[in-house]
Amino acid sequence: MLFYPEDLIEEVRVSNDIVNVVSEYIKLEKKGANYFGLCPFHREKTPSLSVSPTKQIYNCFGCGKGGNVIQFIMNIENLDFLESVRLLAERSHIPLPEEQSKEAIRKAGLIKSITKINTQAARFFYDKLNASGSEKVRKYLGDRGLTAKTITKFGIGYSSEDWDELYRYLVHVGFDAQSILQSGLIIKDKKGGYFDRFRGRIIFPIFDIRGNVIGFGGRIIDSSGPKYMNSPETIVYNKRKNLYAMNFARTSGEKSVIVVEGYMDSISLHQCGINNAVASLGTSLTESQGRLLKKYFEEIIISYDADTAGQAATIRGLDILNGIGCNVKVLVLPDGKDPDEFVKKNGELSYRKLADNALPLVEYKIKVLKNQINIDSTDGKIEFLNKCSDLLSKIDNRVERDMYISKLAKEYNIPKESLATEVYKRAKPGQKIRRTFEIKKNSVNSNQEGIYKEEKLAYYERILLSFLCIDNSAYFVINDRLGEYDFTSENADVANFAFERLRSKEGIIPAELLNFVNEDLAGKFGGVMQEDCNCDDIKKGVVDILNKIELYKLDIRRLEILDSLQAQQDEGVVEKLNHELKSIMIKILLLKKGGNRNED
Repeated sequence: MLFYPEDLIEEVRVSNDIVNVVSEYIKLEKKGANYFGLCPFHREKTPSLSVSPTKQIYNCFGCGKGGNVIQFIMNIENLDFLESVRLLAERSHIPLPEEQSKEAIRKAGLIKSITKINTQAARFFYDKLNASGSEKVRKYLGDRGLTAKTITKFGIGYSSEDWDELYRYLVHVGFDAQSILQSGLIIKDKKGGYFDRFRGRIIFPIFDIRGNVIGFGGRIIDSSGPKYMNSPETIVYNKRKNLYAMNFARTSGEKSVIVVEGYMDSISLHQCGINNAVASLGTSLTESQGRLLKKYFEEIIISYDADTAGQAATIRGLDILNGIGCNVKVLVLPDGKDPDEFVKKNGELSYRKLADNALPLVEYKIKVLKNQINIDSTDGKIEFLNKCSDLLSKIDNRVERDMYISKLAKEYNIPKESLATEVYKRAKPGQKIRRTFEIKKNSVNSNQEGIYKEEKLAYYERILLSFLCIDNSAYFVINDRLGEYDFTSENADVANFAFERLRSKEGIIPAELLNFVNEDLAGKFGGVMQEDCNCDDIKKGVVDILNKIELYKLDIRRLEILDSLQAQQDEGVVEKLNHELKSIMIKILLLKKGGNRNED
């Protein structure tokens, strides 16, 4: 794996002003010393994302995301650390030490060339839609309910009936025939000439997650040929790995994504305000598409057409998503409508209500079985319950499995034990059962309380390290007071890095500290840097935090002693522990009163 030197990473970070970078993704407004905007990582109506040009960090008060410019790119683009550094290095024209083979260089050049061709073609199609002679097409789109704003957002265009109009245009603006051919936009005839693949069609550009045009879909407006025609597989376009409108959905701030079948379904949902809708580029979802969805969303809702074909595609998609560990549900539309029809007739709120009540995978499959089998007869009911038993036997989570067994047994008035026997009889030998548990922070158990206090201690340590980066001169006060203090495991590496930089007199700033922490910790540090370190007297703030850290360390030890006293039988050990406990209580009292912390 390739690693970049610290100084090079810092050069990349410094060369990418965080306000400028964030502004490329969301609208920011200056308020006081900082900039604010709607957080792209969760859905909100009031701006809660704060960007500090001074500290070069961002933090969302709503969802807790935060960090420096590298972490922002990691979050918004869903890239790992090195990929984010590469993206920012490319943005700021900083060369990175990566050796590439001649083949890799050739492939990268071709990808770049085809992407440029696609972009130019998309502009050509868009301009053609808005030119004279395309009134019929514009009327068709208007009749379908699309606004000018939506057409612009999705870059919808039109290809005329002309045999090679696009090809001639692309050659005219400087592209060679071979590259255009490899883009999939033209086809070579038997005589060696070229003609356009898309003719007489409404054009839907297909974008990758970063907004690059990678392919096209074309729809006729009459019955003169196949309804849809799509780009072939190319070096930049693979329909099994991409999703239509994913570039918009991933920045919707929603935790769930709605997967529909067609371009128009997705576009209509976006137009009415449902910006987390994507379309599969085919009738069935693939594993690659599922993994892409899983990277960006916690929940996936499939909303295919309610006809038989749509139902079959839904089942296939559910199984694929479930197989790779996604949380999947199904939005069932009434009256056999598709999402485009339903949302135009009933509006955003009605559709959102259906999405909120989407069925989990198992419930949907049971519903499908119920529709397929006549359960009014005894034989039908037996067949239905046997197939349900097959279905439930595949559930790993025993709690979930038992819940469905109880529900079906009650609904069909049969003994729960009988249905459970059938289900467990069908389960695979040695099938894993997932068990989950939760430790409550408000438990009276002192050991669990100690765990909670250690989390609080880690929080105070982050404030202290943030103060240290804001004012490096605080190092002497902190170093003198802490001595051989051991930071909690979560903060240990960060503390070692910061103190080593200051011991070597290199200095450190807040955003630089975040270069070497994971996404979760970056959010935590970004939060305290923005919310907890805005005091006029840094030295006083440092002393206050040091006192709190000492208090919490003493309190954790107090809890440990109380635990030990409950189990201890040796009188000598009990006396020693009680003496230490008394000493700790005095120190705690003095610290709270601001007295001499060294008094025994």
